[in-house]
Amino acid sequence: MKLQIKKVSIIPLLAALLILLHYILANAVIPPASDTMNTRYLGYWLLTITSGIGTNLLALYLGYTATLTKHPWRRLPKIAFYLVLTGFISVIWGITFFQSFETKDLWIALFPISYNNFPFASSMLIWYVLGPILHRSLAVLSSTIRHTLAFFLCWFVIIMPSIYAKSLWGITDSSSFVWVGTLFIFGILISLGEFKWIFDYKKSIPIILFSLLLIGTVAELNIITIGANQLYGRFFSSHLINIAVLSIVIFGILIRVFTTHLLRLINISFFNWLAIVAYFISCLPIVTNRLSNDLLIGLNMGVKKWLSLILLYAVIMVISVILVTTVLMWLSRVRYFRAIIDRFTILEFTDLVKAPQMLKKLLHENWRILLVIFCGLLFTVTQMIITYLTIRRFSWALIGDIFVNTTNQLILNIIIFVFFFLLLFSIINRFWPALVFTSGVSIFISIAEFLKISLRDEPILPADLSMITALGEITRMLNPFIIVAAAVILVFLAVTSFVLQRHSKNMYHHSWRWRGITAILMLIFFSGSFWVNHKNSLPYIVFKGFGVNVQFFDQANGARINGPIIQFINNLDVTIMDKPAGYSKARIQSIMKKYNQTARSINTTRSNDLDNQTMVFVLSESFSDPNRVPEMKVSPNPMPYLTSLKQKTNSGLMLSSGYGGGTANMEWQSLTGLSISNLSPTLPTPYTQLVPQQKTAPAITNLFDSKVAIHPYNASLYNRKEVFKKFGFQKFYYQGSNDKLTYEKKLGKSPYISDQSAYKETIKQVKQVKSGSQFIQLSTMQNHMPYTNYYSGKKFKITGTAFDVANEDSVQTYVQGIAYTDKALSKFIKSIDAIKKPVTVAWYGDHLASLYQTSLMDKYPIQLHETDYFIYNNQTHQLSYTNRLVSPYSFSALALAASDSKVTPYYALITKVTDDLPAMTINPASTKVNSLNGSNIFVNQDGKEIKYENLSKKQKQLYHDYQMIQYDLVAGNQYSAKWAEQKLKTE
Repeated sequence: MKLQIKKVSIIPLLAALLILLHYILANAVIPPASDTMNTRYLGYWLLTITSGIGTNLLALYLGYTATLTKHPWRRLPKIAFYLVLTGFISVIWGITFFQSFETKDLWIALFPISYNNFPFASSMLIWYVLGPILHRSLAVLSSTIRHTLAFFLCWFVIIMPSIYAKSLWGITDSSSFVWVGTLFIFGILISLGEFKWIFDYKKSIPIILFSLLLIGTVAELNIITIGANQLYGRFFSSHLINIAVLSIVIFGILIRVFTTHLLRLINISFFNWLAIVAYFISCLPIVTNRLSNDLLIGLNMGVKKWLSLILLYAVIMVISVILVTTVLMWLSRVRYFRAIIDRFTILEFTDLVKAPQMLKKLLHENWRILLVIFCGLLFTVTQMIITYLTIRRFSWALIGDIFVNTTNQLILNIIIFVFFFLLLFSIINRFWPALVFTSGVSIFISIAEFLKISLRDEPILPADLSMITALGEITRMLNPFIIVAAAVILVFLAVTSFVLQRHSKNMYHHSWRWRGITAILMLIFFSGSFWVNHKNSLPYIVFKGFGVNVQFFDQANGARINGPIIQFINNLDVTIMDKPAGYSKARIQSIMKKYNQTARSINTTRSNDLDNQTMVFVLSESFSDPNRVPEMKVSPNPMPYLTSLKQKTNSGLMLSSGYGGGTANMEWQSLTGLSISNLSPTLPTPYTQLVPQQKTAPAITNLFDSKVAIHPYNASLYNRKEVFKKFGFQKFYYQGSNDKLTYEKKLGKSPYISDQSAYKETIKQVKQVKSGSQFIQLSTMQNHMPYTNYYSGKKFKITGTAFDVANEDSVQTYVQGIAYTDKALSKFIKSIDAIKKPVTVAWYGDHLASLYQTSLMDKYPIQLHETDYFIYNNQTHQLSYTNRLVSPYSFSALALAASDSKVTPYYALITKVTDDLPAMTINPASTKVNSLNGSNIFVNQDGKEIKYENLSKKQKQLYHDYQMIQYDLVAGNQYSAKWAEQKLKTE
């Protein structure tokens, strides 16, 4: 047979179809088992293995047509254009349809070859560029030498690795450089007359049938139990003898059929680009992950449905690839993109050696934008360093940690810097003023960040912008040197920008159209700042993809991890609370009037005012009865005293909104009487996100004369120092405070001050006030995580499957800590009893320790959010409620009731909510972490969820009243603020 070398584009089309079919079978289909569905098993593996020859056919085809491809290097920029745009389209597809994005998806799109996600393309491009040279070199050889070359290539590259079943010559798969080159050379040799037997149907068809039979037989004898992407074997791998020969034979048949009969119908260049796009898409992780995770075809269906789904997926993939290819071909003809492609086109092969000069030219032509990126990098790293200087010294290791641990966040900060510059540049049309002003803003952010973190261990927050109206007061608080230095910097920046712009040429963007488009795009980008915490919004997906860590509970650490700018943006998108229907001043006044009457009614049954009352709220860190944890048993009982005490006083279980964390949220609820479950999901930490912004922040402290807070640890977390000032606490005792702690003893090797010391500190404060009312807030630390063998010996037998074996020592440490707390609590209550004046203690555990199997949360979500509490009064030991389920916002009402104290109208409302509504909390089934809120649920006394629809009419009205007042105080106009703050009026 005499060959006429022509571009038979049907082969790239068939290669594309095979690549896509293999991609679907390997990634979107669970391989059938041989023992239960043998026919489907054999059919699946025959299709999967044979469809893997798609890349082999493509390599053979490009080698075969090398003599017809003139100047292949000129197509490299267009191929790169297709590759990059395919990556970007896939990113858009993933975000749009699956709300899925990872930073690596973007880098793969921008730097596809360097990410090594396209090994076949990387190998193929080199052989493709060398094609004409290789063809000419082989063409001048004699037929005997070419025949010998074909023999040695077959022997050393195909036969020997198949015999020994080992990877030789660096060939590990069908994308290896040597294997792709071998096929490419085979293609050239076929075009020069070698391998003539592959065109003979009498020889080629039996080989095809034998290969297929061999695949089936081996698969039947040696059962395949791994996935298609891990499959390797001399009869299955595309670069070993069986499939390699099959690829070459099928290629020969295709050449003969289509060059003889159908050439005019199939010589379409679109198919060439289709094959390239099909391969590119099949290598993108974002597409693969969605197929294998969201669209996986299981085995629990009939054969017909199973095949229909595979076919449907394949058709969708083919249509998608056709659409993408069409779009890319159209974009490549657009003048702007055409200019980019032409700019990087290498006209002659010898120009490849001029790549360094080309790179130097590109750097010279684009130095402006590179300078902007460098400035963004410099100022971002500076800002991140500043956030660390309060907790560690400057070192090169610190810079290394920033680059290694926060790379993605660093890049996002740089993008924000560059886009802010582009916005300014598009508006003022002056390069240097735009860059200098952007840099100046970054410098002042760095200075302000350092000052605020140094003074308050808190980064700049949106609430700080309100202080701009009080610049006079702020300047009086600052060191005069700082003010002078700021003024000097301002003048220097202004002069520098003026001089640089005056002596620069071509530093303008003359086109109004492009300036307008740029400004609009940048404004759209920055408007996304107000949606970064809206789940599944584009900004939310992008921030999540860049690894932004939403840390509202520790704003300073959030700034260290994310950078000050991103942490600031995180706090922009905060919806405090949804406005209840009918909210108005008149409605709030009506509610206040209603509960004025309720207060009068309640007070007729109570005999005490608060003049001589002492109230102590004790938050016991991570305290919860371990014997109440499902699937776990502890013996002996580690908390015998508390178990006994709960039978003698007001007590029960508290619904915690946290698990393993969220301490300050329980504090906030108990001190304010408000429920965190009514707040927006974007406001999980009221201490840092809400209280600083409130003009008035009513709390139970308003009822008392003396107000003291104790926290035997540092006060860096949750912004407690500022919050407690806002709540009216007159003193705050913590480690490092001006108000020194007297008792700081620790147990064993624990780094935390013991509960016994904390209780002694509390008793000391109780005794110091001889007259008037007193309120003390104590938050302990003894049982805080981690639980690292602090105490010697194992005193408890702990059994069950509630925890991993690796956590056994931690659980033992935790249980021992509970036992120590129980003993300290016994002494604490005895000390309270010895005090002559009336003292009421509201004691509660804030949340469970996060030591238990995560699977338990799916089975027992409410139970794993229940902790112990009691309300104790040293004057009256009568029972009011026993074994009652409550939420933290009820403690003020319960404590006032336990002391038989009269209530103000606001606390009359809290009392009614406590008495007449089921306990409220964040839905623990939907919110298993403490970084975002979930929806509100009601829980009855049996620990079962109650739907809002099942509440009575009166209960719904009470709940609406409560929502109204809470909204007014936290997000509304605070019409009820003074009403909520008022002290009890004594008659």
